[in-house]
Amino acid sequence: MALIDLGDVREEPVADPDDRPPRAVGRPARIVAVLLVVLLTLAGAAPPDRPAFFTVPATPTTSAFLHGDRLFLVAPTEGSTGEVTAYAVPARGRGRLTPLWRASLPLPLGGASASAYVVGDVVVVSADVSREGTSRSHAFDVATGRPRWNLPGGLASTSEPLLLYSGDGQGAGTVSAVDPATGRVRWSVPTLPEATSFRFRPDGLDRIVLSPSAGPVEVWDARSGRRLASRDLRPDGLSVWQRAQPVGDLLLVARHQAALVTAYGLGELDRRWEIRLGLVGYFESCGPLICAHGQTGGITALDPATGATRWRVTRWAGVLTEQDGRLLVSGPGSGSQESFAILDTATGRLVADLGTWDLIGWEPPDGRLLAVRPAGTERLVLGDVDVAGGRADRLDMLTGVSGNCRAGRELLVCRMLAGEYGVWRLDR
Repeated sequence: MALIDLGDVREEPVADPDDRPPRAVGRPARIVAVLLVVLLTLAGAAPPDRPAFFTVPATPTTSAFLHGDRLFLVAPTEGSTGEVTAYAVPARGRGRLTPLWRASLPLPLGGASASAYVVGDVVVVSADVSREGTSRSHAFDVATGRPRWNLPGGLASTSEPLLLYSGDGQGAGTVSAVDPATGRVRWSVPTLPEATSFRFRPDGLDRIVLSPSAGPVEVWDARSGRRLASRDLRPDGLSVWQRAQPVGDLLLVARHQAALVTAYGLGELDRRWEIRLGLVGYFESCGPLICAHGQTGGITALDPATGATRWRVTRWAGVLTEQDGRLLVSGPGSGSQESFAILDTATGRLVADLGTWDLIGWEPPDGRLLAVRPAGTERLVLGDVDVAGGRADRLDMLTGVSGNCRAGRELLVCRMLAGEYGVWRLDR
């Protein structure tokens, strides 16, 4: 994709009319000669490369997913099943893409949400298959589309091993580790949806925490299936409501309508500290701090060593990433767009208000974040959110698009006004 460099706008000094040198005799003739040389040079040169742009047909219910230089479309068919179509996007050129392969997806996709991820040499497509929210996953050879395996459950993690999270619609569930190439189940852990949480590291999911309504809290290694710790954390063994969530090296347990928060070491479930915080919706890492999100909005940043409050903001409600001492946070916006800002991690001070955007591509933990926002009729501005730099830079202007964009490391795909998908190559 061609990048638009707006450059820096500076006021150049204007010469005083009395200081200007006299017009040189013969200047028009020299100008004409120079222009002729330039035109002749351009005529003999190769035409400049045009930005790579391609289209693929799609229905209103078609979903697009990206991986490297591959585009995958998942769509319902006229019957009760779906279809997966794979495309390879060339580095140069323009026109309509030809499918690499098509495969039948025996899932009832009408109105269901679907996802597709490439894991190793397979593409795994997961979708809901019932009103109860149960899911099923199908794997296809990424090069040929040949079916490999299908199993109950949706994707919980795409790292090694692949983790599927399944439920029976009645409350009981299972987390299973699966070999991506064969579908062989290596181990399984029985779970309860309302009492199961996960810890994610930059390289994927590595801990499963089970916190049932009665009995001990358990911590499991998500890569080996081995139970690491088990302890009843309820005061005096009493049956009280509690919610456990791992954040960093701590397990945070909220009790009494989420107003009382107790921190335990995730390794041995040893008690570290306890605070009263108010109505907490959930916790997450904010770089070196812990961010507690209120049930009605707002963020409170906590010291992980003591639980002491470092700072609090009321306007922002979500943290997306932390880079070089700065946080990208979100707040209410309009339509599919949210408002975004960059805060100083240590103090919560506002560094930059970025306005409203729709984030479409993310390479955590410290990679590129792409976003779009409307720029008049039938146009979107493509922007690059620089968290460390505290700004959002304009990369390009997309025309003839209606939205519904996704971005990967190499590709950008958006729904066009005519209904098909447009695909661009991204400059890195």
